Amino acid sequence: MQFLISRRHKKMGLSCEEGFTLIEIITVIVLLGIIGVMGSEVITTSFRGFAQTDASMELFEEGKLALMRMEREIHHMVPNAIDDPSGGSDITFGLIDVNTLTAAAPSITGQYQPVGASLNIRDLSNNALDGVLISIYNTSWSDFSIFPGALTNRKIYNTTAAGINMTLDKAVLGGHSASKRYYPVQKAIRYSLTGTVLNRSEAPVTTNTDFVNNFGTKYPLLSHIQARTLSFNYTPPSLTSNALVRVNFSLTRDEITLDFHKEIQVRNAP
Repeated sequence: MQFLISRRHKKMGLSCEEGFTLIEIITVIVLLGIIGVMGSEVITTSFRGFAQTDASMELFEEGKLALMRMEREIHHMVPNAIDDPSGGSDITFGLIDVNTLTAAAPSITGQYQPVGASLNIRDLSNNALDGVLISIYNTSWSDFSIFPGALTNRKIYNTTAAGINMTLDKAVLGGHSASKRYYPVQKAIRYSLTGTVLNRSEAPVTTNTDFVNNFGTKYPLLSHIQARTLSFNYTPPSLTSNALVRVNFSLTRDEITLDFHKEIQVRNAP
């Protein structure tokens, strides 16, 4: 027997109007269900792909910004003033006070010539720095950071302006710089890993205190670092190339992993 949704009969052999059968309706419902499931899978996959792309871009931006910050500071490292990380996850180095060169006095060049006694130097611009710490011919981390040994062996000098000359608080150690360069210094920087977070901290550089053990508050620079992927490698300068710091790490979040690598040249010569 055939069931009909609607059937209007007219007598006397007149035409009749029929609806859909139950089987037809069930078939349509089943087909619509299959199409709906397939459509929902496509939509779900698309949204999942959008979410993963968005997360990847966010993770990439975090890694890129951290690398830019590290690159900017490592570029301005005091020559040889680095505690060689040897592939470890921490790095410490002295930072040149670039603002002093550009703002403390007009036309300061950072290049000098000795004047008479070993306590006096003159910037080639004939402008002098007063009360500023400078580094001259730093050849190793211990030259820059030595403590608690003889502080008189630390190659950091305080300047006193004397006309166009600068008088140093002690004689230049180990001879003058071959390139006749000096660098104002104000602080040291440390990047250190705690768990999955890379932190940045600062210590004020002085001539008479242990700034190496006086680093201040750690501020997060980068998070989501994959275990055992962060490393700093240092290559000292040679006669033909600048010093180089290689930075490697991987970031992972929400099943997404991105690898980062940067070779950063230290621009400055001792």
